[in-house]
Amino acid sequence: MNRKEFLKLATGTAALPLFNLGCAGFGQGRARQIAAGQPIRVALIGCGLRGRDLMQAILKEKIVALVDPDPACRAKARERAAKLPNAANLAVEREFADYHALFDEMGDSLDAVVIATSNRHHALAALLAMRRGIHVYVEKPMAFTVEEAQLMGRVAKETGVVTQVGNFGHSTRAMKVCVEAIKAGTIGDVSDVWCYDDRVNAMVEHPKSEPPPKGMDWNAWCGPAEHFDYYPGAERRFGVHPHDWHSWIALGNGSIGNMGTHIMDAPFWALDLGATPPESVQATRADFGCEGSWTIRTAIEWKFPAFGNRGPVNLHWYDGLADGVDYKAADLNNTGFPRAGRKVQFVPEAVLKCERDFHLEKAPFLSNGALFVGTKGYAWFGHHSMVRFLPKSLGTNIDKFVGYKSLEHMHEFFGAIREQRPANTNFDFSVPIGTAICLGNIASRRAKKTLRWDGRRFLDDEAANGLLRATYRKGWELTV
Repeated sequence: MNRKEFLKLATGTAALPLFNLGCAGFGQGRARQIAAGQPIRVALIGCGLRGRDLMQAILKEKIVALVDPDPACRAKARERAAKLPNAANLAVEREFADYHALFDEMGDSLDAVVIATSNRHHALAALLAMRRGIHVYVEKPMAFTVEEAQLMGRVAKETGVVTQVGNFGHSTRAMKVCVEAIKAGTIGDVSDVWCYDDRVNAMVEHPKSEPPPKGMDWNAWCGPAEHFDYYPGAERRFGVHPHDWHSWIALGNGSIGNMGTHIMDAPFWALDLGATPPESVQATRADFGCEGSWTIRTAIEWKFPAFGNRGPVNLHWYDGLADGVDYKAADLNNTGFPRAGRKVQFVPEAVLKCERDFHLEKAPFLSNGALFVGTKGYAWFGHHSMVRFLPKSLGTNIDKFVGYKSLEHMHEFFGAIREQRPANTNFDFSVPIGTAICLGNIASRRAKKTLRWDGRRFLDDEAANGLLRATYRKGWELTV
């Protein structure tokens, strides 16, 4: 199949059979080469903090291109690669500031892309890749809006490429133990899951804007978003680049966008929450920072209907600083993590009560987690690496586990490419989580109103429906 034939099919109404395409070679020839052990040719799109973290796993294959508007980030990526095993697999043929140029100039010689940009770029970069038959690994959250998540899922089906979202806890033994136990009925019927997060991805004042660093393509960094001022930093925090874009409504999805995919993964997997859309979503707390910033503290609830053998489930989310904790006085590091941990976090009362009831004062739950409430007891999953059952007689507690499993999760992605099969957090699995996160963002902006949801639109709030999609600058539009 040549490029013209592929693009004609990929943009048509008929879906391609899943996994009939090897990669950008547009046929089984390249797929056979990869299956026989040829290294997968990868472009890293986004060479900031997270992109560099992923390089060790990618270097099991071959990195043939680096893409980032900031040449300093590209240089740091090269420096990091030189210190890693398999450093020789950094075989960069080209560097780009803009991924449009990457696909135009190297689309025929790429097998996969790893997207680790700010959230506003996830959908467009993924769509440009998938429509060329290029496999896609995208960091969390998979999309900036509900519309983007749904479109990405549809195009993945149409093109048949391998897709993966970076909720790497999914590939750990700890999460599998948790999920299998809940599915087996170890804690009984689950009615509520209390998720909480330790990030404070918000700002309470606008830093002073400055010119971007010399050589940086700020237009490409802003990308689909309207032009955004460059903020070099504010008290102990980066202002917007390279990390604190999470805090701005125009660029990221706040604390829930930063960590929600990780923490909601186990509930969605164990309870099949992706099988039906939630019936409603409501933010019971949404205390915003300065104009244009996300919340300092948030509490959100989604109501999921009964499905299969389980009853209805209430999924709860808490993030940010506890009541009475002043943002300016809180000791936050450069990623929005409070160094005082649980002492200053906005933690659900249900989590605190469980700790009291089981006398966990000397061994409390960690600062990120999901507490499942069942008719026979509780299960708690801690971010990526720990699972506990209460009372302990219900199951084995994994109190220590190798935490961050980025290598295994990305190896799962590359293995799926070689074996021409779905990866474990492919877009089919991930679209419902990405959608729920975006619905939570919308609920936060709709002032405690209960929003009824039918899977496509809100039934009683046109202002909320207007937030299902974003606007895009010329040259950065999505092709629906």
